[in-house]
Amino acid sequence: MKKKQPRIIIWDIETSEMIVKSWGLWNQNINHKSIVQDWNIICISWKVLGKKKVKTFSVDFNKSRFDDYDLCKNMREVLLGADAIVHHNGNAFDLKKFTARLIKHSLNPLPPILCIDTLKEVRKIAKFSSNTLDYIGTHLGLGAKLETGGQGLWDGIRDGDPTSLRLMIKYCEQDVRLLENVYLKLRGYMKSHPNLTLDTDDITCPKCDSPRKHRYGTRRTASGVVRQQYKCQDCYGYYTLRSSEKEKSKTQN
Repeated sequence: MKKKQPRIIIWDIETSEMIVKSWGLWNQNINHKSIVQDWNIICISWKVLGKKKVKTFSVDFNKSRFDDYDLCKNMREVLLGADAIVHHNGNAFDLKKFTARLIKHSLNPLPPILCIDTLKEVRKIAKFSSNTLDYIGTHLGLGAKLETGGQGLWDGIRDGDPTSLRLMIKYCEQDVRLLENVYLKLRGYMKSHPNLTLDTDDITCPKCDSPRKHRYGTRRTASGVVRQQYKCQDCYGYYTLRSSEKEKSKTQN
């Protein structure tokens, strides 16, 4: 029987700008009563880790420039089937923005999902000149974000221009591809990556679920216990055996 792989969703969202009334350009006391048009989600692009195809849910300009109900409903169904989700600054932005729209549309909340935020993780493990997705991607030779053309793209979205929507989707999809590359590059270095090992007969890497490994000395835990250490041959991360795997290791070695 083919071993089930953890389903990891890489995703990114793009939101519209807010339109507000203002008496000037500097030091304005703007509150919610100044909002003429509130923000909404323009599109959400996503892919399953390791799969080729990037998929996108977007607003339908033929119906409304502002109605994101269907795309939120569809993306919620995708996330329900995820073992983990990967985003860049998504804990502070993407996930919270998405949740705000779920609440707005009276859609049921998401259950707890393991989140891997590459921005939070890279801050823990390295000191790059910048932690933006674009910088990390270009600096490591993994690709770059697309140019948006600036404010004109958001003006086109506001005006319901189909060409602008297609460009926004293309921009969002490239972010997902770049994010996947950055995540795979950083994964082995991450200190607090969630354990994604599924219930199998093999002892597998907790980060990528690969059974390919070799012994790499021993490691002493904070409590003073010395354990056999392994190095994954796919993500190159290090790990020790979990309690449930100690007996299995005796039969495999």
